[in-house]
Amino acid sequence: MNTPLHTNQHHQNSNFGFALADSAVLAETKLVLSHPEDTNEFQLDIDPQRRLKDGRKVSVVAQHMDAPLDRQDAIIIYGEELGFAQYTVALQPDSTCSLTPIEGIDHPIMLNWGDFAEGEYELRISLHVKTPRIAEGPLEPEQHAMVKYAQVVTVVICLFPAEALHLQMNTAPENVWTRENHVFDSYGSGGFILADLPRMAKRVEDLIGSGNHNLIEQFSEGDLSDTLLEEGLMAIAWGVTPWCYSIYSAPDEHSRTILSVDKLGDEPQTTGIYRVHPESKRLNIVPVNELAYWPSCTEKAWPVIDVAGEGETLRMDLYVQICESVNGLHENPLPSFVLTRSEGQPEVIIPLIDVVIVD
Repeated sequence: MNTPLHTNQHHQNSNFGFALADSAVLAETKLVLSHPEDTNEFQLDIDPQRRLKDGRKVSVVAQHMDAPLDRQDAIIIYGEELGFAQYTVALQPDSTCSLTPIEGIDHPIMLNWGDFAEGEYELRISLHVKTPRIAEGPLEPEQHAMVKYAQVVTVVICLFPAEALHLQMNTAPENVWTRENHVFDSYGSGGFILADLPRMAKRVEDLIGSGNHNLIEQFSEGDLSDTLLEEGLMAIAWGVTPWCYSIYSAPDEHSRTILSVDKLGDEPQTTGIYRVHPESKRLNIVPVNELAYWPSCTEKAWPVIDVAGEGETLRMDLYVQICESVNGLHENPLPSFVLTRSEGQPEVIIPLIDVVIVD
């Protein structure tokens, strides 16, 4: 392996992440807890049922939190739960946590969470797999292999004070993420638009009349796309490397902290800025190629993404985490578009155009 597993491997952070091209290399990995004054190490299985042997792209997310992530929220964020284990551990200020062995990597991966307050903690490890939405319907035989290739396994390691678990057990669950906060799918080389379709359809009819239209041609020949963007009726990612990617829109500001920058990548690869209509709270995700069949495409059941907040500015950040090459498999990107709504109107609209996820 020629590159570090984590771009910030030397700094301390409550969120830590890396990704590999093949989950099988983690099937025998332990999470090792060490204390400098104690020669005994605690070795905890991250995958007791060896689910990781069925190789997939894998992301490892390690978070030191004040309270555990609700299990239903974790399923929305990371996908179907494949396995779950929880351990009670005692930590000291100078305790260390690492992952080892990892096949093909000759050194432990340190989880640089920083100093701990001495005490009892819960260490929760869950395995998840996210699958493209297309697999929820009938598939052609050749699509099954494509879906398997697109699936992403996530190992979620969550450390939190033991008293937080006791508090959670005595309160009602507060899961806040829904299916409309995360969509994982592929939209082809044309990219996608986010649109309040009823409002957009009415405005398109006002501007170019009723009847059948090819909006792709209309966008390239006139001012229609500029008008729709300026009026906050759509946001576009026009021309995207064909790939499966997540589109996240956290339900509130606190929930956004779960989507840690370290997990997704240090900085956005690119950012789009859009206006969103003040009354639009739910946007349809429509593949650009479908716009050639307007307005019939508006009658289809497209996925919906919630855009929480009251402002008229919508930011779309593209983060790309790289699955490092292992087991002879080439590195692979894990792209995520993260939507954030904020107060006020944008000073300038910056649409995403010709988005390159992988060369």
